[in-house]
This record gives sequence, C-alpha cells and structure tokens, in this order.
Amino acid sequence: AAGGFEDQMGRCLQQYANTRDAAQVMLECTADAGKLSACKVVDNSAAGKGFDKAAMCIAEKLPMGAKTGTVKVPFRFPGGA
Repeated sequence: AAGGFEDQMGRCLQQYANTRDAAQVMLECTADAGKLSACKVVDNSAAGKGFDKAAMCIAEKLPMGAKTGTVKVPFRFPGGA
C-alpha cells in the first residue's frame, strides 16, 4: 500500500503545486478509524502556491493507524523536482 500512497502524493503535488518549489505545511486534523478528516491548515510557508491544497489532498489518503482525536500533521515538500 506504500506505493499507492507515494503515487497519491505525487499526483496531489502535480495537481496543485509547483514541484520545483519547496514548502512546509502543517495541518490540524481529526483522526478516527484510520483516516483523517476535518483538516485545516495551521501553517504554510509558501502561501498562495497550492501546497496547502496538495497537503489536504495527500491527507485524504494518509494512513493513520489507531490514532484518534486531534492530530497535527506536518508536510515537507523539498522542491527541486
């Protein structure tokens, strides 16, 4: 399943952001039943460049295991791709 997640990450980035740019985004989400929901952006180092949308897209598929409650999810986009 890791390959599927990597594929999703690449698709989200290409759809919403410029992969040459670097950014860090912090989401705050509700974790339940192995999934994230009700995510909101709490920090975005490259506002207006689409990385917030890419992070939200990736979060939809991020496996959360047994975690429940409010979680902060950091995303680092290295750029240069």
